[in-house]
Amino acid sequence: MSSIKHIADFPDKLNPMLVKELRQGLRGVGFVVLFITLQAFLAFILLVTAAGASYQNAGHLLSRVIFFLFSFAVLVVQPLRGISALSSEIKGNTIDLLCLTRLSAWRITFGKWISLVSQSALILTAVVPYLILRYFFGDMQLLAEVLILLSIFLVSITLTAFTVGFSAIGSTLIRVLLPITGACFMFGYIWSLFVTNRYAYQELVQSFTLTTGTSQLGFLAFVVMCLYAGWMCLDLGTTQIAPVAENRSTLKRVVSLGLITLTLTALSLAGADLAMAVTAALTLCIPVTLICLTENPHLVPPIAAPFVRKGGLGKLVGRMFYPGWATGLFFTSLLFLMVHGMYFILSDGSHAGSLELLFIPTLFGALLFPLALTRLLARKHDNRFGLFILFVCTQFLILAIVAATEEWSTKLEVLPYFCWVPITLPVLHHRDFFSPQTLLYIAYGNVAFYFLAALATSLPVWRQVRESESQILPNNEA
Repeated sequence: MSSIKHIADFPDKLNPMLVKELRQGLRGVGFVVLFITLQAFLAFILLVTAAGASYQNAGHLLSRVIFFLFSFAVLVVQPLRGISALSSEIKGNTIDLLCLTRLSAWRITFGKWISLVSQSALILTAVVPYLILRYFFGDMQLLAEVLILLSIFLVSITLTAFTVGFSAIGSTLIRVLLPITGACFMFGYIWSLFVTNRYAYQELVQSFTLTTGTSQLGFLAFVVMCLYAGWMCLDLGTTQIAPVAENRSTLKRVVSLGLITLTLTALSLAGADLAMAVTAALTLCIPVTLICLTENPHLVPPIAAPFVRKGGLGKLVGRMFYPGWATGLFFTSLLFLMVHGMYFILSDGSHAGSLELLFIPTLFGALLFPLALTRLLARKHDNRFGLFILFVCTQFLILAIVAATEEWSTKLEVLPYFCWVPITLPVLHHRDFFSPQTLLYIAYGNVAFYFLAALATSLPVWRQVRESESQILPNNEA
């Protein structure tokens, strides 16, 4: 009897946070109601479809219903359950108590995330039998529909990492309202894809047949993007609850730099389409840039010691890989130069005024713009990430207001006067107010101006960095 009880319990080698969250989550009303409701709906739809099996598109209808219900469960409901994952521990002042149990910040965050992912995996295993039964209705592209199911689960993993990571942000607007808004848009999208638009679902299945090299490369890029974005979101949450003496930044920047370099090299060797290469490169740059430009600037000597003891070269490398937004500014500049190098290798310098080239300084300008505003207007504010996201959204708000003003009065041409807002430049590219070359000058001017503005306010941070470096003893004196 004792052996049966031992088997029924979780093994001791598992993450204690995972065990705790799984015990609470699997018994929670939210998961139980979701799981039973999903099973009831799927069983009912299967019986109804079997009763009307003579209907010509019965199999396709059943597939769309299965995918819709599964998507709703793991892309809307499950990620929203991660909103309070870390915030509940922060509000209850239990983070320090958890750290006393020798659980690192990463194991706490990872345990909460993997608990929700395990519950989503349980829902996935419950849906698979219905997809197998759907095979007997005929006209099923097995590989494509299995890949769609796994892709939905992969997106669920990423969205869950997003909500768990953002649950550590102090701003309620970012932590709660942003995921709920995203969930509403996600529900509308899956409703349109699987319910109202039959042809959209057929196109989706066709794209997942992976019959061409481009589609296979695109699917591989999709998997890499999801895993990378999920890891960055989890690391964001870990950074928010980790002690100052824990260096979460260096590994993140090294891995991101390596992944971006590998991706750019692979795209260059494969002769990828220029627009696809630029899109992939910029997408990979966004998460790490967002995080490194909002990090805590305080540098403690133990973090700087491994760099300083390597001599002058180590200090130089540390200027880009120390934690903090000031070093993140130089790391962002490195990414900016790398993406430009990839662009000119692929284009051979023959697309000097193209929209793809304009997108590069536009994106980096749009990321440096909120940093400059944060440093100029709210230096002492603790919620750096929340303010950063707020100023990013401000750019889109300015664009929307100006576009609406021009729509109401056709005689007004106001948008060109807001060219100092980086996000407006791609819109201006489609107008004749500025030439493509002039727009490029404006875009690079924005990048230079906001970089220098942020750099000018970083002088106290660099003074503190030098003080921390000066406290480190050489190896023979340590």
